[in-house]
Amino acid sequence: MATPALPGPKAGVSSLKTSQLAAVMHMLSSTSSSSDDATSPTSSSSPWKILIYDNHCRSIISPLLSVSQLRSQGVTLHLLLHSEREPIPDVPAVYFVQPTQENLSIIARDCQKQLYQCAHLHFATRLERPLMEEFARLVVNTGGLDTIASVHDQFVDFVCHEQGLFSLNVDQSYVVYNDPGAGEREMEAAMDRIAGGLFSVVATMGAVPVIRCPRGGAPEMVARKLNRLITEHPTLIRSKERHQTYHRPVLVIMDRNMDLITPIQHASTYQALIDDVLDHKANRVEFNVKPDAATQEAVKRRGRIPPPVRKKLDIDPDVDPFYSRHKFNPFPEAIESNGAELQDVTAKEGQIRSKTSGTGGADAAAMSGTGGGGGDSSDLATAVESLPILLDRKKKLEVHTSILQAVMNEVAARDVPQFYELETSLATGAYKNDSAKAKKEVMELATDPTKGNVDDKVRLVIVYALSAAGNSADIDEVASEMKNSLETKGSTVGGEEGAPLLSENATRGTLSKEEHARLEMGLRAIDYLKKLRSMHMIPNINDVMQTEVSGGSGASGSDMLSSFMARATNQATGLLAKATDRLGTMLGKIHKHRATLVLENICEMRPTTEDDDYLYLDPRVKGDVDVATLRNATRAPVREAIAFMIGGGCYGEYQNLQMVANERRHVTYGSTEIVDPCTFMSHLSKLV
Repeated sequence: MATPALPGPKAGVSSLKTSQLAAVMHMLSSTSSSSDDATSPTSSSSPWKILIYDNHCRSIISPLLSVSQLRSQGVTLHLLLHSEREPIPDVPAVYFVQPTQENLSIIARDCQKQLYQCAHLHFATRLERPLMEEFARLVVNTGGLDTIASVHDQFVDFVCHEQGLFSLNVDQSYVVYNDPGAGEREMEAAMDRIAGGLFSVVATMGAVPVIRCPRGGAPEMVARKLNRLITEHPTLIRSKERHQTYHRPVLVIMDRNMDLITPIQHASTYQALIDDVLDHKANRVEFNVKPDAATQEAVKRRGRIPPPVRKKLDIDPDVDPFYSRHKFNPFPEAIESNGAELQDVTAKEGQIRSKTSGTGGADAAAMSGTGGGGGDSSDLATAVESLPILLDRKKKLEVHTSILQAVMNEVAARDVPQFYELETSLATGAYKNDSAKAKKEVMELATDPTKGNVDDKVRLVIVYALSAAGNSADIDEVASEMKNSLETKGSTVGGEEGAPLLSENATRGTLSKEEHARLEMGLRAIDYLKKLRSMHMIPNINDVMQTEVSGGSGASGSDMLSSFMARATNQATGLLAKATDRLGTMLGKIHKHRATLVLENICEMRPTTEDDDYLYLDPRVKGDVDVATLRNATRAPVREAIAFMIGGGCYGEYQNLQMVANERRHVTYGSTEIVDPCTFMSHLSKLV
């Protein structure tokens, strides 16, 4: 079985996506005898080939390579393993799949039928020996052995959504390891799956980390399994000389149960809000928009209500400058920056077009340098050459204008900032000395039919249940009042996803069948969390969040709101004006979430914190390391940190963890899966 080549000494966590891309590009070039560099997406040295993958491996490739980049590597077709496929006997096939018995059976059948010229088999993770032997017997017995050209373990079994963010794509991971009905074998398999995915991360970045985790439970099980996998690896553990010139990364493995508020509460930053209020998956955003005025009028004349148009947009912060700069910014700042940058680009475009239109027939001479204008001709040629770049930037900004408007529609219709404010106050313990006030304010917002939809109200009650502000009886009363209010008064925010109904158009006093189902699901989630609370399995709320810094001065916030108001007066719908009153609250204080506090304590090596309490596993050292003995030694500062959450992560936590990063420290966030708040709420409801 081939062992993947490890990156050089400069490869670190910050280049995780780059390293994974290089491994995939090398895999795609496996059919080529050319010695040309095949690590560039624009390389065209590879021969024609077919790529066959399963759903899991498709999700791995999707953030790395576009269809055009696959084509530049000679991939003429990319097909799902489980689909019906026609024979193409004169073209080699590259299989990229998980090493499961079902997948191996399909590959053996393909080889028996000789669907392709030859088959290069690449497994996302290790092909275990029993499965390998069974597969070998199968292809020999069916006569397909001659078709197999090569077999490789790639160790890329994780999805890198962007530089600094990855997941293992484990569906419903919180349910899997918190299900009381799960047997020992199922639990062991789940922990093996997570440890194997983390080993792929370690192998891809080519650095042996120090592993830290709380004692007991899933984190320790995964940490010890990962420690053993690294220790037993023939290449990683012997590559000590690779790491003498830079600091080893620290991998902190945590349990989702340490902080259940973060994946539920409402967000305030651009990327987290996109994931919260829009349909967002694998860097693709989908939302509904109203048809243009002409289309609406034409449809209305035919006596029908015009249906919304579904819009699909791809956004990747690694190639989108605006998104990269503003994904972690408060939502109002993203709106302001988009407007300013779009105005600047439009003005520059107008200047260039006015110059070119004013030169008449001299354009060609000016651009070729043969005219008599000298410097003017050179300036014009430079301006014309810059126009395509400017137009591309404008196009990307207009994409974000559409997304920002879609987010704004939801924020304004659902009064998201009001939920965000109250949830943050509950999570930071602002009501710990006044539980009656907390109950009153939660009750008022949860029973107000003009605020939020069903999910918003349930999420607020969940945060209340997770906080120390209310006892079990208070939680029951608030949940019951919310349920009665929704069933008798309905909600003024409804309709299809991405197309909320504002209060003036809403039907009062009714809930749709889907909304009833979501309400019941939310109530089950609340029951599960009450059970956890009664068993003292939820940490003290004072440990979950900590107030850190202000998001900006009062003057800057005021200026920004003034700008919003000025722009709102020019909006025919007045939608921006409706949201302005609440958007200002998103410029308030920033709070460190529980995972951020833990990672910071370990990176700063603070005594009497998690740095003392968490297990310290070093694959290069036999047995556990006693942190107390390290207190008297000089430890190298942490330059690369990986925070990994078992049970699901979210964009809000990813953004918050960047508070630990600085010019000399890079922070990467990973989890078993990335879930939006409503999806995580559905996971909680399955455990009652």
